Amino acid sequence: MKIAFVISTLGFGGAERVLSIVANRLSCEHSVSIIKFDNQEPFYKINDSVKIINLTTSNGGFLNLKKRFSKIFALRDIFKSGQYDVVISFMDSTNLLCLIANLALKQKLIISEHSDHSFLPLKWQIAKRVLYPFCDALSVLSKSDYQYYSYVKNRSIIYNPFFGDDENIEYQKENLILFVGRLEKVKGCDIFLNSLKECDLGDYSVEICGDGSEFNTLKNEFKSKKIKFLGTVNDIKNHYKRAKIIVSSSRNEGLGNALIEACFYNIARVATPTIGACELIDDNKNGLISDDFTPQSLAKKLNLAIKDEALRAKLAKNAFDSRGKFELENIYQEWLKLINKALK
Repeated sequence: MKIAFVISTLGFGGAERVLSIVANRLSCEHSVSIIKFDNQEPFYKINDSVKIINLTTSNGGFLNLKKRFSKIFALRDIFKSGQYDVVISFMDSTNLLCLIANLALKQKLIISEHSDHSFLPLKWQIAKRVLYPFCDALSVLSKSDYQYYSYVKNRSIIYNPFFGDDENIEYQKENLILFVGRLEKVKGCDIFLNSLKECDLGDYSVEICGDGSEFNTLKNEFKSKKIKFLGTVNDIKNHYKRAKIIVSSSRNEGLGNALIEACFYNIARVATPTIGACELIDDNKNGLISDDFTPQSLAKKLNLAIKDEALRAKLAKNAFDSRGKFELENIYQEWLKLINKALK
């Protein structure tokens, strides 16, 4: 089977990593290409058997169609060629471009959502309601999104796969709290850092793994010997192996990769109540979810994990026991099922 993925870029990011992992696994048994809109080298490792196609075109927001026409026409030429059995688009802006490019064509097209619907501006809601029904299948990350996109046929909930090796060993843990993610407003690192003002950290330290537009602002505002800003971390698993607690304080999250990855490293998860976190965490069973998005509410949950070692251990163990649903082979089979639905 010949499969093409389409994404804006393969830089650092959760959806980009998911695409890389899934494409690599599919390439073991199928012919796989990745179409993207820049000339940058992929941040994540891509198998040599995967063909990378760079469509260097002008940039611009989706609704600025003058800047998007070149991308639409370039995609349309590829779709017209009929060289792929199925095309899989990643992320909403690219989904819309692919759907427009495929109008009146017969290219089988799967679109994949990687953010939750609850923060969609009205113009995006309208664009998706008009165009999404033209896809052949849709993957989403949560039950909430599955219900929201009821107007799309062949929907499936497909979780993000775990990115590392399931070593299944005991790790030497430290009193360490991790934040892993882009330092952008949507990821809410400021919520987490402000919550620390109301936490009794004791001998716990904090590591912030990630970069973004808020890096310098946050680093300058939250100066403490207990907090380290590490920037982009290439080998994140070495930090997971040491951490006892991970915090996801996003304002909006489809399905946080860090919360999935934590399951495999015996880490207690504490999160704000995004759709993605609520999909992954059963509060007080395999993680803790704050009542709202305030630092005060998050601090209450974080203090529980810090002060109660037995609770922390229980949360981590229960998360570890649920890790099977995120293993790559299981996710791979879910993708094959969706592809076969689209091809019918």
